[in-house]
Amino acid sequence: MRMAQIRIWFGLAVVGLLVCLGANFANAQGEFPLKDGDTWIMVGDSITAQRLHTNYIEAFCYARFPNLTFCFRNSGVGGDTIPKVLARFNYDVAAWNPSVVSVELGMNDKGGFSTEKFMENMGTLLGRIREIKARPVLLSPSPVNNGSSTAKLDGGNAKLQEYAAALKTLSEKEKIPYANQFGLLVDFWAANKPNETLSNTLGSMKGMLAAQPNMDGADHLKAFLEVWAKKDKQPVTMMGDAVHPGATGQLTMAAALLSELKAPGLVSTATIDASAGTAGEAVQCKIENVKMDGDKLSFDRLDNSLPFPVPNDARAVLAITDGVEKLSQYMLTVNGLKAARYDVSIDGVNVATVAAADLAKGWNMGLLEKGPIADQCRSILQLVGSKEGIVSSWRNVSKAVQGGDAGQKEQLEKLTQQTKDADAKIRAAAKPKQHRFELSAAAAK
Repeated sequence: MRMAQIRIWFGLAVVGLLVCLGANFANAQGEFPLKDGDTWIMVGDSITAQRLHTNYIEAFCYARFPNLTFCFRNSGVGGDTIPKVLARFNYDVAAWNPSVVSVELGMNDKGGFSTEKFMENMGTLLGRIREIKARPVLLSPSPVNNGSSTAKLDGGNAKLQEYAAALKTLSEKEKIPYANQFGLLVDFWAANKPNETLSNTLGSMKGMLAAQPNMDGADHLKAFLEVWAKKDKQPVTMMGDAVHPGATGQLTMAAALLSELKAPGLVSTATIDASAGTAGEAVQCKIENVKMDGDKLSFDRLDNSLPFPVPNDARAVLAITDGVEKLSQYMLTVNGLKAARYDVSIDGVNVATVAAADLAKGWNMGLLEKGPIADQCRSILQLVGSKEGIVSSWRNVSKAVQGGDAGQKEQLEKLTQQTKDADAKIRAAAKPKQHRFELSAAAAK
């Protein structure tokens, strides 16, 4: 396949991605590949080993599917290529007895393997996955975040685009779930690059002022920063470096991958008629004890699942993409309210002030930053991170045991049990709880 053809096809695929810097992530065909009872191993290189986007995906699954029993294991190792994964496959993948193995490789392979050889190696890896009776899931590599776009790709991103196109062809031929995050993110990240540079510059200025508040020109820097602090739209960085994005960039990766794999966006939706004091349609939730007392509406709500857990240090990226919000549709519609604006509290914690007009249209609570539901989601993320720390230790001991070190078997059994115990804690933390909602007329501004 010639490079020109690949670029044309990918150019058509990403048309419209950059409107207002919003990433409008498209769903792939088929069902989300997670099933009850699954053990999902996430194979990758140093980007996977960062335990950022993989943890976000895992936390999403626990939040969205609290009635399923499953577990995830991070199998990311810095510098890995497909041949290196094959070399550690037995002790770091097969040893978990997985039912699903996702493969997210290519960033390191691009330096040494043609597209044809990469795909030959991928075929070998798929064979190993199927030998252990696991279902493969293919994830394209992420782009290099260096400003290169599909209009003019540099060599590294051009090779990654070729890999992504070849993986798509393979997935369609063999009916393997596939997520092309490269195609969804390369132009989005490239368009944001100037703002990212500005964000990093502003951060550097703040750091310099903190370290040397009386340096020459400090007054000018302060004045410049004060101007930017007043702007409603702040520049956003993907953090990290060009190959290894930080929390913000990896949240967009998680959203792209989940959407491509057709993860469900709906948490739940409920409608209430405030004037009648009654509950209307409720999907994936239960509404009880609706009461209208003057300008205060109250009710109990029990949801079947939870919103997308968003890490605190990644929230800034929500301002430039709707990809996360589309995967976190936690809706409340209230008709018949008389005041203009309402303070919304959950279990006594004020979480937002919302216009009655927005409540009447349907208000999405899926990205709330505070309150008991947001706290519960943060707890899931924290527990996932702790569990994956145990998994990282398990890898080294498993390697030693399979290498013949029988003295490490007891330690491996101990770590295996600790991992299972950590899984149970995450499942317990993800169980939905009933909450008391109150909407009170807000004071006039």
